[in-house]
Amino acid sequence: MPIIESQLNGRIATLLDRMNVRWRVIGETHGAFQGSHRQPDIIVTQQWGQPVILENEYIPARTVESDALSRLGETLDTNVTGVDGTVSAVVALKSPTELRDCNTLDEVDELLRNGVKLEYALLSRTESGKHTRFPKQGFIAGTIKDLAVFVWNATTHEDTVREAIRVLEHGINDGAAILRQAAEFYDSTKQVITEQLMQDYSEQTLRMAATIMLNAFVFHQSLAGYKGIGDFNAVKPDGVPVRGYVLDEWRKILKINYWSIFSIAFELLRCVNPPYYAVQAMKSMMNTAERLHSLGVAQSHDLTGTVFQRLIADRKFLATFYTRPESATLLAHLAIPDDGAWDDRDRMKNFQIADYACGTGTLIHAAYRRVNQLHLLSGGNPEELHAHMMKNSLTACDVLPSAVHLTASMLSSSHPQQRYDGTRTIVTQYGKTDDNGISIGSLDLLGSNGEVKPLIPLHSGTAVTGTGEGQTQEGVEMPPYSQDIVIMNPPFTRPGSDWEGDARESNYVKHFRGLSTDLITQRKMSSLKKKYTRGTCDDGRAGLATTFVALADRMVKQDGVIALVLPMTALQGSSWQKVRQLIAERYTDVIIITIAAASPQDQSFSADTGMAETLIVCRQSSETDDTHGLFVSLDHRPRNEMESIELARAISLITKHPHIRSMEDGPFGGNLLLVGEERLGEVIAASLSKQAPWSAAGVRDFSVVQAAHQMSQGNLWMPQMNRTETVKVPITTVQDIAEVGIYDMNIVGTGALTAFDLLRRPTQVPTYPMLWGHNAEHETHLVVPPDSEGRVKHGREDRASEIWKTSSHAHHNRDFGYASQPLAVAFTERQTIGGRSWPNIKFDDYRQEMAYSLWGNSTLGLLCYWWHSSRQQSGRGIMPITAIRTMPTLDITKLSEEHLSVAETIFEDMKGRTFLAANEAWHDDTRKELDRRVLIEMLGLPERIMRHLDLLRRKWCSEPSVHGGKSTAPPRDQQHP
Repeated sequence: MPIIESQLNGRIATLLDRMNVRWRVIGETHGAFQGSHRQPDIIVTQQWGQPVILENEYIPARTVESDALSRLGETLDTNVTGVDGTVSAVVALKSPTELRDCNTLDEVDELLRNGVKLEYALLSRTESGKHTRFPKQGFIAGTIKDLAVFVWNATTHEDTVREAIRVLEHGINDGAAILRQAAEFYDSTKQVITEQLMQDYSEQTLRMAATIMLNAFVFHQSLAGYKGIGDFNAVKPDGVPVRGYVLDEWRKILKINYWSIFSIAFELLRCVNPPYYAVQAMKSMMNTAERLHSLGVAQSHDLTGTVFQRLIADRKFLATFYTRPESATLLAHLAIPDDGAWDDRDRMKNFQIADYACGTGTLIHAAYRRVNQLHLLSGGNPEELHAHMMKNSLTACDVLPSAVHLTASMLSSSHPQQRYDGTRTIVTQYGKTDDNGISIGSLDLLGSNGEVKPLIPLHSGTAVTGTGEGQTQEGVEMPPYSQDIVIMNPPFTRPGSDWEGDARESNYVKHFRGLSTDLITQRKMSSLKKKYTRGTCDDGRAGLATTFVALADRMVKQDGVIALVLPMTALQGSSWQKVRQLIAERYTDVIIITIAAASPQDQSFSADTGMAETLIVCRQSSETDDTHGLFVSLDHRPRNEMESIELARAISLITKHPHIRSMEDGPFGGNLLLVGEERLGEVIAASLSKQAPWSAAGVRDFSVVQAAHQMSQGNLWMPQMNRTETVKVPITTVQDIAEVGIYDMNIVGTGALTAFDLLRRPTQVPTYPMLWGHNAEHETHLVVPPDSEGRVKHGREDRASEIWKTSSHAHHNRDFGYASQPLAVAFTERQTIGGRSWPNIKFDDYRQEMAYSLWGNSTLGLLCYWWHSSRQQSGRGIMPITAIRTMPTLDITKLSEEHLSVAETIFEDMKGRTFLAANEAWHDDTRKELDRRVLIEMLGLPERIMRHLDLLRRKWCSEPSVHGGKSTAPPRDQQHP
């Protein structure tokens, strides 16, 4: 006898209920809705978060979505369901018919436990009464455990989170305004605030203080009734809060737990004078805490961290940018896969997670939430392990006490009523130490045997204990090669000279300027870093991020995982070459995620960086025979945490796919990254070179990079071409056929190797003409006039002659704005010294330089440039001289005398023609004519390739990294779907 839907609903409800001790799941609940006889198939409720209804039908389930929609807006009967309110989330669930065909309910359970695929989608009601759907098209296919994760995340409504952030920001602004009035009234209030937060007095400092105090009131509200802690009513006789009563309750809390959350807040509240302002601050913050508590997200979402990152005064120099919660969730889920062994309590207790630049703790909190989730879904109770994990397994370090305060708060909030007696969440020493030494924060671990001393005294931060007021001066052991996961968004500070910007104001070493260190200390810190990082992947040109990668490599154990948020330059910049080499040599299962968007802001996984970024996840291994990595290119940044989780699962499924498209394949594109039927990106496997840039990043259509890769190997194989139609083209590197000019700072400047002073307006007949910078008016033709002149310095005549020997007619664009500049190669009629923007490319034959100019400005030449350049700035390719040398290009030296003569004719015919910007090649008749004449006349290729080149040209111009969001991109109806 078949299993009817009501029976199946009961079994699904039972299995879901066992997967999370925090929720209650019941099936077929009569009378669940007020004033209605209709009943939900399954209802999920929990203490924090909104209830979720599941409506289930067997496939084809033609009415399941309409049934689910009809449940939105219904009001729950609290007497029946235990919760009240309006239904805002319903999961439309489609069950396979093989469940219906089971003979017994035990068979149903077995199929569900063994991974039979269910299909589901979430329908959510918005504040306006409309509804949204996730995914936008189709249904997600997953197991009962995948469904449990999906439902868990559906209990937090996006509208609710946005409202909570708005409420929190408003509360912080109000609190800061009150603290400002108090600080202006009493200098002692101002002094305590600045001492507690270790920052100069400013508006941001006041907001940080308000954030910490408000955070404590939020926790106070959640702890009310626990261990005799009074609620807000207990501290408000006659409706007005009394500071002494509040501090008494906070003393109780400090004796039990939460030193990290309440210690600074206690001192701040105590210092607010006159008392009138203390009362106003408490009233405002209590009201905000009660509002957040009523929204049900105060203990389940990174709210204070989201707001707090906007308030860090030292951000410019410490580069502590905020990792978006959805980015942190994606990274954590990829770094910690569900391998089926998370029911083991010992595994959980011994699982080590570290973030040595924790900021507000978004990343380590996401990782901790992930392991908690996996343990829960495997039948465990992570609350029972929380004290052990806090004391022994979760390591978080930062130089800002206020940031570490929030990190500890977030980790504690995972299980707010679980007591613990210590943490590994510490403020590291930075700059001068009490013993007259020097510390560089958690980077000291690169030069130690695995111990970091926390900062002392109390207001400066410590290794945070959980009970009582004891603070320890003992170091915290952090042995090398001990961590299962190192997850970080390291600082992106770049090196700067001691005199950068305004010399009278900016006398500093930029790496270590933060927290008011003096110049002598900064220099000592810089020297210490150099000492610790010898032989590592650290590169001073890239900034501290490479140093933190070296730290992650030192601290992660064999088979452990590092998960990083890095600037996109890490994949292509020359200063990151040692990091790429490290990953290629020592790591496997490499996943690299970028966003193919038109602006740097949209390519970022962090808030406020304004730069393109990448997520990198990889596992340390002694067996790294596979030199390929998985490159994931997203169409947009994850829109919410639910999408992040489904993205991570989709990526993980692709890693197990037997046929992953490779960059080395023909131009067929990558594997589509789908959630439901919605495309969210593409995935491709590509070689991880130890020397060359990793160019398969930030690309919307992987068939373009596959064609570029084939071109770099001498194969003209474009989209829609059969393998048998592939045409061989002589391809080499620039350094193998030409001499690349010298670095501009060795031509003009104050260095010992320079010989010239630069005149921006050359004389009518300059002795040493130079092509130095960009001039849009002069760069629309193949021939470009010199824009500058070099005047020989006294005593540097011989050096001037040496530099002049590198002059040439051909010049390579070093900083190519595809959306504004037409030329990758400029040609000067007189031999000219190449400068900052246009280094020389010198051949033995004048005609070869003409041919090189023709090729370099053809679509295929532009493709080679784009493929080899660093693309961290949308619509722009950057190529330092070292990269110019290794760029793939047509082997001009293989052209016969006849072909060189043809090239000269083509050049003379076209040198006066006007070119559009490179990204407009798709409709630039001049560029199209150049393509035809170079390929057909100069190289003698078959006419049939022009149709395929037209498609490739349009595809390339449609890439966000090429058009940069300009309206001159190909219209959608002309883009390849």
